Amino acid sequence: MTEKLLNSVTIKRAEQGDEGALSHIGAKTFSDKFAHLYDPRDLAMFLEEGHSVDAYVRHLADEAIGIWKAVDDAGQIVGYAVAGPCGLPVDGMPAGAMEISRLYVDESAQSGGVGRRLMDAMLEWIDQDGPAPLYLSVFKYNDGAQRFYSRYGFGFLKEYKYRVGNHFDPEYIFVRNPDLV
Repeated sequence: MTEKLLNSVTIKRAEQGDEGALSHIGAKTFSDKFAHLYDPRDLAMFLEEGHSVDAYVRHLADEAIGIWKAVDDAGQIVGYAVAGPCGLPVDGMPAGAMEISRLYVDESAQSGGVGRRLMDAMLEWIDQDGPAPLYLSVFKYNDGAQRFYSRYGFGFLKEYKYRVGNHFDPEYIFVRNPDLV
């Protein structure tokens, strides 16, 4: 099944018209992984701020932001990734710094290489003019995501608090090639 899934998913740039599907997959994948951690009001507030259709309308209209979608044979988005200018609290932020702000794959499509393919597409875009300073944040207790990113040369920079509604999570900021920072 894994090999079939890998071959049956296509990675494409998201475009206008994808807002509803991106809102759905964004809210679903975040909730599937993390909803149990939050008061329902905090989760609802977070999803409305960051995963509403309007939020994706704004992202897709911003040329500095890239969004990729993983589409299965049925035309459903089963994963997505978002990158753009870095907005993380990094001291001495280098010029041109970029951020991987989202990389999620639906449970139905995990372990088939979809996350790797989304990551590769995103990195190709980010580094089209040469390697950019690159950051991301990852939940402190999401060991699987941390292992995934470490395979791409990311490592720990610092801890900070990530807001979900009125709740604050312990989050790590990772940087690509931490030995160069």
